[in-house]
Amino acid sequence: MLIRFGTIRAFEARTYLADVELGGYVATYISNVPVAYHVREDLVEDGTRCVVLFLDELNPSNAVVIALFSGRPAEDPKFDPVLGHRHTGAVGDGPVLG
Repeated sequence: MLIRFGTIRAFEARTYLADVELGGYVATYISNVPVAYHVREDLVEDGTRCVVLFLDELNPSNAVVIALFSGRPAEDPKFDPVLGHRHTGAVGDGPVLG
């Protein structure tokens, strides 16, 4: 396994895939990188710094964005303080796993 820093350059919320520019490699992009489902989709936007985990160092298509950083996120309007998370269990309130 290998961990690299990067910058989000594009994100498709419907598929939860991002294009990432890898840090330290000028103009090196990897496309269609899965974003971990625990990452809030409203925070994945162009210019956001991220952490990319490569499960196989020799295969860039086998990577996943596991974290975002670069400042405190905005308050989450869907967060339920009583439940302690943002998912209420209703249909359509989270990413589709499939």
